[in-house]
Amino acid sequence: DDSGINVADDRSVFILSSTKGAIERLGEEADERLYLGETAQRIATQLGFTTHPVVVCNACISGCAAIILASRLLQLGVYNHAVVCGADSPQRFIISGFQSLNAMSAESCKPFDIERQGLNLGEAAATVVLSSRLPSGTSAIGRSDNRVWTIGHGYVKNDAFHISAPSKTAEGLLDALQQTMENVEKDDLAFVNAHGTATLFNDQMESIAIQRAGLSDVPVNALKGYIGHSLGAAGVFETILCMKSVDDHTVLGTRGYDEIGVSGKVMLSAEHSPTHKTGFIKMLSGFGGCNATLYAKSVEISSVSLKERRERIPSVFRKMHHVRISPEGAWLDGRFLPVDGEPNEKSLLTTIYKKMIGDYPKYYKMDGLCRLGFIASELLLQAEKTEGISIKEHQRNRGVVLFNRSSSISSDKKYLASIADKENYFPSPSVFVYTLPNIVTGEIAIRNDYHGETSFYILPEKNEEQMQTLIQTAFLDRQTTSLLTGWIDYEDREHYEADMYIASINKV
Repeated sequence: DDSGINVADDRSVFILSSTKGAIERLGEEADERLYLGETAQRIATQLGFTTHPVVVCNACISGCAAIILASRLLQLGVYNHAVVCGADSPQRFIISGFQSLNAMSAESCKPFDIERQGLNLGEAAATVVLSSRLPSGTSAIGRSDNRVWTIGHGYVKNDAFHISAPSKTAEGLLDALQQTMENVEKDDLAFVNAHGTATLFNDQMESIAIQRAGLSDVPVNALKGYIGHSLGAAGVFETILCMKSVDDHTVLGTRGYDEIGVSGKVMLSAEHSPTHKTGFIKMLSGFGGCNATLYAKSVEISSVSLKERRERIPSVFRKMHHVRISPEGAWLDGRFLPVDGEPNEKSLLTTIYKKMIGDYPKYYKMDGLCRLGFIASELLLQAEKTEGISIKEHQRNRGVVLFNRSSSISSDKKYLASIADKENYFPSPSVFVYTLPNIVTGEIAIRNDYHGETSFYILPEKNEEQMQTLIQTAFLDRQTTSLLTGWIDYEDREHYEADMYIASINKV
């Protein structure tokens, strides 16, 4: 009510940002009750929303990616208001997974410090409301100084390097930073708020990106020394904290930092400092090689010109090639693909791999969801190759945007079995990393050296109209000219579906 918006109209949308939701109750409740799309639907219904919710499940960048998605939906004129909620509550499932990766510190984390030993997990829920119309009254914006926050540029890019380690040269984050900084004056930045997990490789990578982007003389801070790493909530929670600190004319110090421990030139301090500047950059990076950056700025209301747009723009992309895979078989551009063996996942996917691909041994380490997405993408690219189009033509301007309903439920169950009890407690890092569904987008990006946007969305159910709207938002990144996209759901060996295609921007 304080936001001044009516969530019940068809111009308002609920967006949830979460990595694992209520995964800790896996095995105690029906699987469907734990699906993030179902969770989002229950929340949206309880709040009074009448439109279809969407879940952004993009590992640690989910919160920023959700804000970027909301901003783009408003920019397209699809909605006037977006309520973005980030929430995660790490317990045994998540904590044991990060422990298996040797990523956690027994002490308070020390972002960017020479003695940093790893991250601290945090629990949080945070909500931000975006609107394409100015709210009426000071209560709606929570302040009385005639200012309002605007979300400017925001981008998601991939390293195409490794599913659980960042690029040594910060390729994805640098790409996102450089695009975000276009038409932004560096002197307007109060600070760059880094992901700053206090892990060895993340902080090093971020320092390289900041230096390469020419931002070495802009103050940098990280907030996880105060609040820990709140996973899917991090991007929303930390963006709000950054806004509040700028409102208070303060650059927050980096708690835990003492001595520089990264090679990139960055300006860090453990002490708070005053600022009169009104903008900042927020950065996040995550498993699957994904990176997100956004620019936010506080401005006087009188300088903002927002017009309500009720006309929905027409489709800006065309579909090229289409693949469908299910336990019943595989079809490419409507043609059934004959394969030897029984029509079940164990033989079907691997038989297709051996018969039609066969040159990528990493396939055998993938979980079922990634195998399904990998094979579907390979078949699409083979069809595209017959037109004389090479993979190299798309390395910088192609993204991967996928959707499903069941997240990574198959790998979730496999990982849960590895921590079932004290006598059978063998948490595996190689299994845990696949409990993030966006890893499939990273696997495809790595295979093809794609550095464009990689995003994973979870929906309550397969909804072609909703998917096409979300796909359109990716093309607001003007560098993106095509996507590997579509539905990819894998519950178990008897229940899976890939329904993917290449979406290419219409040239006018």
